[in-house]
Amino acid sequence: MFKEDTKKFYRNKNIEAREPPSMAEAETYWKSLWGEEVQHNERAEWIRREQKRKISHMDWRPIQITEITSYLLKAHNWKSPGHDQIQNYWLKAFPGTHRHITKNFNALIEEPEKAPDWPTTGITYLIPKSGESKEVRNYRPITCLMTMYKTLTGIIAIRISTHLEEQSLLPAEQKGCHPGSKGCKDQLMISKAIYEDCRRRNKNLSIAWIDYQKAFDSVPHSWVEKSITLVGVNSKIVRFCKLSMEKWKTRLF
Repeated sequence: MFKEDTKKFYRNKNIEAREPPSMAEAETYWKSLWGEEVQHNERAEWIRREQKRKISHMDWRPIQITEITSYLLKAHNWKSPGHDQIQNYWLKAFPGTHRHITKNFNALIEEPEKAPDWPTTGITYLIPKSGESKEVRNYRPITCLMTMYKTLTGIIAIRISTHLEEQSLLPAEQKGCHPGSKGCKDQLMISKAIYEDCRRRNKNLSIAWIDYQKAFDSVPHSWVEKSITLVGVNSKIVRFCKLSMEKWKTRLF
């Protein structure tokens, strides 16, 4: 297990859902988060300031076969797949398919309105977080997407990340989704270093932690579109993301 799935090896002991909520309760709860359209606050003063800032816009060039090969090299072989049940191992094992995948990826970017529904359809598994398995809110949703869709969006994410780095648009303190960062681990190590320094020097220390409830689930799609527009992401990518999000759907298990 350590060799094939390190994350699973280190994961805490699975909690058994002895009395799970009904499917109707689960659907009602998650639909209130995912299914109801919400708009971000367009009138926020800081957004107006950001719109006035001059930034270089991201160029777009067709996706290359080498990008697909490079992305798949870093992808986990046996990551849980989506409805197609095709794991990354098989995409790696048949490099002859990469030129066809590349052609279709570029077609999706150019005409996202013609994209079929299957790439954006996921399978969501509700994993209990605590012993109170009756409560729907005590479940963590893990959504498995098609490896094809993850490969395409992964390549787009790398390009956006490169653009943000080149334009110095990400602050050094931002660890989440930052290239080369371990995210939460980095922040924990920094906090530990500060704590140890204060303890060694007998200095006073006050720390405040802010935990956003359902942080990722609560982000409006309109804000995803607005935020990538603000940082100068290419209009083709903005349009692709917008139309893809409109087709997002999943099945609960």
